[in-house]
Amino acid sequence: MDAQRALLDELMGAARNMTEDERKSYREIKWDDREVCGPFMIRFCPHDLFVNTKSNLGPCEKVHDLKLKESFEQSPRHDAFVPRFEADLAQFCEKLVTDLDKKVRRGRDRLAQELEVPTPPLSSEQSEQLSLIEEKIKKLLEQIEELGEAGKVDEAEALMRKVDGLNAEKTSIIQPNSKITALIQEKKMELCEICGSFLVANDAADRAQSHVAGKQHIGYSMIRDFLSDYKAAKEKAREEARLAREKEDEERRRKREEMEKSREKREQSRERVRNQEREKSRDRDRDRDRENDRSHVRRGNRHAGYRNGRDNYDRERHRDRRGRDRSRSRSPIRRDRR
Repeated sequence: MDAQRALLDELMGAARNMTEDERKSYREIKWDDREVCGPFMIRFCPHDLFVNTKSNLGPCEKVHDLKLKESFEQSPRHDAFVPRFEADLAQFCEKLVTDLDKKVRRGRDRLAQELEVPTPPLSSEQSEQLSLIEEKIKKLLEQIEELGEAGKVDEAEALMRKVDGLNAEKTSIIQPNSKITALIQEKKMELCEICGSFLVANDAADRAQSHVAGKQHIGYSMIRDFLSDYKAAKEKAREEARLAREKEDEERRRKREEMEKSREKREQSRERVRNQEREKSRDRDRDRDRENDRSHVRRGNRHAGYRNGRDNYDRERHRDRRGRDRSRSRSPIRRDRR
């Protein structure tokens, strides 16, 4: 009936039997609504795993709809919602496994106290038989000691064989009944570490297979497998993120080193240019100094030449004047004038 109803809902819509007034207030549910079960959308809902078992969780309060699940799988937002739904399922499963592991520990402690097989108590008749046998063994040992002191070895060995027979008889009385011991061993319990169920040790293979194929065992196996995969995926994602961060840090470090090297090269290039400019400036200063020195020498030479020429000119004039003066002093006209 439920399958037919679901098929009709898929073909004609969930509002197929509603009146016009009901249709007006009806809101179609979508896969991303709050009332839709996210774990059912991606994997499974734990409420569906333990129906009619001792671990039954009851019905899920949220909507389970295969049509919505199909719509979710075809949605372009599928990948964006999967991590959110997986986190919700992991949180639910983690709580279930934590509670189950507490139960398993209690069961393990309980079994640890039942490892010793209890010895069946002796009856009054068995106790009386043991007392008689122990008394006979005591007397025989006293006789064996006396015979040993007397050097009668053969007689002592014969009595020792009787003692061995009495000890064997004593052991058979003290030893638990083999049938009772076998029954106790057969009914010894063990614990399933997956689902926490108590099992009969060394049980028949078909019963063990029936347990493994049961809803409770399969359900907790699915939960534990999902948690294992989820944690492994999270750990892998963390490792990949760590490696990506390390790669980014290495890339940033490499870029900083390259920028530093480039800055050093630019600084070295600027320093070379500055050195070249300083060297050129010094060369210009030296050239100016040499030119100034040469100019000074030329000016000095010109001045010295001018001075020497002036001196020569003055000397020549002085000579000429003296020569004229001497000529006048010798001239008769000049003498007559006097």
